[in-house]
Order: sequence, then structure tokens, then C-alpha cells
Amino acid sequence: MGNSKQWVAIAAALTIILAGCGVIKPRDAGYFRFHADEARLVVTRCERGQETGSDCEAAAQAVADLDAAARRQPPTQSRR
Repeated sequence: MGNSKQWVAIAAALTIILAGCGVIKPRDAGYFRFHADEARLVVTRCERGQETGSDCEAAAQAVADLDAAARRQPPTQSRR
């Protein structure tokens, strides 16, 4: 079997190459608003320094938008 570190390096290099060619597009706030759980995970990873880049900004914006929308919703009333 090959060295696992070598495979990680190859995968990272391919990701960078594909992103540079436009094959892998950065996710925007609209994407993250539709994928709220993923947005919150990305924000957490960014806060921990585990992820950087435009996804951090887009996910943070989406989470802020989602939280603001949740605050604008009237509270649900329970039935008696």
C-alpha cells in the first residue's frame, strides 16, 4: 500500500488544480443558506482555524442571515 500522507498530498493538489480551473466552484451564501447544517459546520471549522477562504465568509453570512430570519419568525403557540 502507498503512504497515506502521499495520497492526502495528491488529493490536496488535485483539489487546488481543479479549483483553479473552475471545475470546483466556491460555495456562496445562497448555497449555505440552503445547507444550514453544513454552513454551521464550516463556520465552526473556520473559527477553529481548520478551514480558511471564501467558504468561511459565505458560510458566516448565511448563518447570520438564517439566524436573523429565525428571530423575525413569530413564536409558535402550543395547543391546549
